[in-house]
Amino acid sequence: MLENLKGLLGGTCCCEDGTLNALLETATDTILDYIGRDELPQRLESVVVQYAVILYNQMGAEGETSRSQGGVSQSFINDLPPAMLRRLQNYPRKVRVIRSETSE
Repeated sequence: MLENLKGLLGGTCCCEDGTLNALLETATDTILDYIGRDELPQRLESVVVQYAVILYNQMGAEGETSRSQGGVSQSFINDLPPAMLRRLQNYPRKVRVIRSETSE
């Protein structure tokens, strides 16, 4: 996934591998939390990389929803984009069964 992330960022990336790996880890954790699983399905690796690109582009603007400066306005995504959410809906949350033993 690291190489895919570097490819998508192209020449704009000036981060070290450690920073990019941290972004991938954060993106992975977010996706796993959303689908309620402990392991990432391989087909969702591209979603993780896409979300890591979004996180990269938001670096330095944490907590901001929009910014206007010199006549240029920027808006930031606060959650997973709709296209990613549609892909994640194909992976319903796993249901865990909790057993309780009752004594009679």
